[in-house]
Amino acid sequence: SSKMSPKLALATVILAISLATSYSAVPIQNGTLAVTPLPVRANTPFFRANTPFFRVNTPFFRAAQVSNQRYFVFNNREVTFFEAWHQCASIGLRLASVNSAADDAALKLALRAADSNEVGPWWIAGTDLGKTGYFMWITTMKPVGYRTGYSNFAPGQPDNANGVEHCIEAGWRSGTTWNDRNCDAKRRYVCETYTSEYC
Repeated sequence: SSKMSPKLALATVILAISLATSYSAVPIQNGTLAVTPLPVRANTPFFRANTPFFRVNTPFFRAAQVSNQRYFVFNNREVTFFEAWHQCASIGLRLASVNSAADDAALKLALRAADSNEVGPWWIAGTDLGKTGYFMWITTMKPVGYRTGYSNFAPGQPDNANGVEHCIEAGWRSGTTWNDRNCDAKRRYVCETYTSEYC
């Protein structure tokens, strides 16, 4: 049997999750999410919307805003990169991208507001599954550093250790610095609201 190319495999996963994850816009009121009912397709054994995990107005779910960027930190459980992507999309958000020093400052504020003590790591939306060494934001399909040249990899990273590290985690070892990690590793994660600035 023929093998599927990494790009085709990634495109297939993106299409499958997109088709399974239809959602409507989620309004934000007074700094908290007002979760709207999801279509029946979202209520699958893998993903049930109206559970304690998705009651976002709870102590583990806090938000902070700087400029037009808003991040939401999920500290209550650890999931794989693609599960984090799915969880964000299911409530009308997307896995976070960090495109500038201002975004990084906003991320730090959100982590503090979520009582994270800035001890990571957390999944953000960067991946090089399409082509090793070429990182892009899976949520916007734009290259990391698009229009800004910004990245926040720790010294010596990314290193693709053992040839299996293709997803970006923020908060590696300290602060919000980035590291490439196996996408199947379990991490907490950060979602963001949609913004047109880098779309």
